[in-house]
Amino acid sequence: GPHRPQRTSRDKGSLKALAVFLDPENARYKWLLKPGFRHVFACLNDGTYWTMFDPRDGRPVVQTVEAADYDLRGFFEAQGYTVIETEQGEPVGSLFAVANCVGFVKALLCIRSFAQTPYQLYRYLARPQ
Repeated sequence: GPHRPQRTSRDKGSLKALAVFLDPENARYKWLLKPGFRHVFACLNDGTYWTMFDPRDGRPVVQTVEAADYDLRGFFEAQGYTVIETEQGEPVGSLFAVANCVGFVKALLCIRSFAQTPYQLYRYLARPQ
C-alpha cells in the first residue's frame, strides 16, 4: 500500500524537521531581504524518509528526497545554505497567514511567530530555547 508517515520522533506527535534558508537566483524583492535569507523551505523526517516542502513562487513542490538516516542538513550546508534543525510543533490556529515562503513554512511546522521574512524566521528558530 501507499507509504503513510510514521510519528516516531522524540516528542509525541512531532516530526524532525529542517528549515533551509538560501538565496535563489530568481528571488523576488531581493532588495528588501537579507542576503542568504531570501527564501526558506522545510524538510520533514517521518522516520522513514526526508520529504521536502518548498513553496517556490506559489507553486509548492513536495518531494521525497532521501532516506531518514541521510545527513540532509550536511548536504544543504555543503551547498552554502543556512539550516536550522527543529521539529514540527502542535497545530496552531491562526487568524491569518502570509502567502509567501515564510507563511508556508510556519504553517507546515506549526510555528507561532510574527516572522514575515526568511531572516526573521531564522532568528526566531535560532534563538536559545
